[in-house]
Amino acid sequence: MTTNCRVAEELEVCLRLSETIPGWTRGEEARELLRVSHSLAAGAVIVEIGSFFGAGAILLAGPRRIRGSGLVHCVDPFDGTGDSYSVPHYQRIIAEFGSGSLRHHFERNIQGAGLGPWVRIHQGRADEVARTWSTPIDLLYLDGDQSRKGVREAYDSWSGFLKAGGIIAAHNSAPENHTFEHDGHRCIVEEEIKPQRYSNIRLVSSITFAARC
Repeated sequence: MTTNCRVAEELEVCLRLSETIPGWTRGEEARELLRVSHSLAAGAVIVEIGSFFGAGAILLAGPRRIRGSGLVHCVDPFDGTGDSYSVPHYQRIIAEFGSGSLRHHFERNIQGAGLGPWVRIHQGRADEVARTWSTPIDLLYLDGDQSRKGVREAYDSWSGFLKAGGIIAAHNSAPENHTFEHDGHRCIVEEEIKPQRYSNIRLVSSITFAARC
């Protein structure tokens, strides 16, 4: 089996594993997130804002395990809070899984996937965690509180750490997303992800990807 075929099969395993965990990054956008993570250089620093049960973290950390280096830093308060549209969905899913905190479910899923060495947890709001952060970032995945206020705080707090050439990915940012209190990523893309600041801007399903100039 060629190396490319083996990598493709291993990435497919990561995709299928992610699909067994509650989450909303699926299909082509999930495949693109896998591809982007795998394409990053050795020692890549990835930050995920909003981790929930870990489905997205697996898409980011699985490729780094395949590459053999890099870390995914997962930023989440792990308390089920967020935009008003999402919170009822969070509460329903958490209740379905019974006892245990959200962080417990996240850690169990990451450990079960064998990705513990590739993931670091930063429990807290995006803006709070950013206050003590100083490391340049290769990939920033925005998928937390999706209210306009929450996304603006996360973007303002974290985008300055993105390296030149680093990738930003904003979930639920398709132009047609006008869901009340759930369209923060669409707004931030329209306001900030512009050719003067970013290149190779593209939409894959609902995720906007772009490289910082």
